[in-house]
Amino acid sequence: MHTVWVRLNAVVFFSLSVLLVLAVLCSLTAFPAVLGDNGNAQKPMEAIVNHVRMNQLRSLRTSGGVDRALFSLDISADFTPAFHWNVKQLFVFVVAEYKTKKNEVNQVVLWDKIIESKDEEKKVEVENAVIKYSLISQHKDLRSRDITLKVYYDTMPITSKMYMTVSEVVGRFTLPGDYVQRKEEEGGGKKRRRKKS
Repeated sequence: MHTVWVRLNAVVFFSLSVLLVLAVLCSLTAFPAVLGDNGNAQKPMEAIVNHVRMNQLRSLRTSGGVDRALFSLDISADFTPAFHWNVKQLFVFVVAEYKTKKNEVNQVVLWDKIIESKDEEKKVEVENAVIKYSLISQHKDLRSRDITLKVYYDTMPITSKMYMTVSEVVGRFTLPGDYVQRKEEEGGGKKRRRKKS
């Protein structure tokens, strides 16, 4: 005779096995062959990135032995095609890439956003938005550097593995050869108003 615990163990592990099989079958249905192109015929189930580019350089300065660049971005992208029933959210981020003598590839995250499946608006239209995180190099080597901007996004499914996609649309610009200060930083900062007595 089997005890209650042996029978309970068999039921629990059989249920878990069934759930595992169902999760695998569900993840297999989230392919373009099953879902169609989902609004993007050229690249099925991928976001449509129209452009990503630098709008305005705010500052390029040295601080603590490293170079820091601060600027604003323009981003236009539609992430609707990347969503289907098995996508919970997308983690979208803009990366600046550049080469130096010491490192062939340098990557710095400048801006990010989370787009959830429950959000009605899945488009990103950003103009002249200051980057969230400064472009910082390990050394004083950002001047006259060629920068490439790329849009990446991590797809976080309900079931199945996470994966990352990078857009083929990129933005390119070159930083100036001299340091550039913001207007309010010139001459020691903003002028303070005198209090009237």
